Amino acid sequence: MEQDGFAARGAEAAAPLVLPQPERLTLPDGAVEVWMLDDAQVDPACARLAHTLAPDERARALAYRHARHCNGYIARRGLLRWLLGGYLRCAPEELLFAVSAFGRPVLQWPQARLAFSVSHTDGIALLAFARACRLGVDVERRTGGLDAPGLGHGVFSAVEARTLARSRSDPTETLLRLWTRKEALLKALGTGLAGDPTAYSTHDDGRRGAGHWRASHHGAAICGWTCLDLDAGAAFRAALAVSLPDASVTCHRCAVPDPPRNTLRYT
Repeated sequence: MEQDGFAARGAEAAAPLVLPQPERLTLPDGAVEVWMLDDAQVDPACARLAHTLAPDERARALAYRHARHCNGYIARRGLLRWLLGGYLRCAPEELLFAVSAFGRPVLQWPQARLAFSVSHTDGIALLAFARACRLGVDVERRTGGLDAPGLGHGVFSAVEARTLARSRSDPTETLLRLWTRKEALLKALGTGLAGDPTAYSTHDDGRRGAGHWRASHHGAAICGWTCLDLDAGAAFRAALAVSLPDASVTCHRCAVPDPPRNTLRYT
């Protein structure tokens, strides 16, 4: 596959990607849109979106040693550009990005009060968007045999460490639940793990129902936020944190329709 002289490594021939029409993308105040892209869509996304990447993004993509990492980066960045371009009503290739002090991409042009967060693991990527807020999303693949106490050291607060220690039946599942929540929160706050993650705690929020959680800083509640576990499929754990009260969260899953049509369907 080649677009404007930019070749993704080992990308198989694929039918054109069916993307949402930019003029139909809407992002009202108080709403969060989450887009899910799984590995089945990586090659179609590469074929359709590689031309939107800037020269520095192309260089980064080609610096990956393995084709799947190269193509995954192209697909994620291309889809990010397409969706941002639609929400902001500009061409995807015209967007300019900078890098924050914590290594996260930030929109440099056009200047807009639009927040976004991207997370990926083996098999899936999540891209979240909202206006006038702080926003973080995280996804991790469920896997067995993790050193639950060891991975949480230096990241989990004392409250979270006790929650993990009390988990007898499935400590790995508890670890991933705590980890995705903490990552989503710290991404939204803008610090990532570079700050002091142990100063923050995440807690189940039974008052708001299953899948809802809340956060605190040194024991003081962080108010006015919407914090949710996301359904990314049986193989994954995912979480979202956004500094909007009672945000409306909508998830769109990319899927390849049954043959003979080999395109993407957004639902």
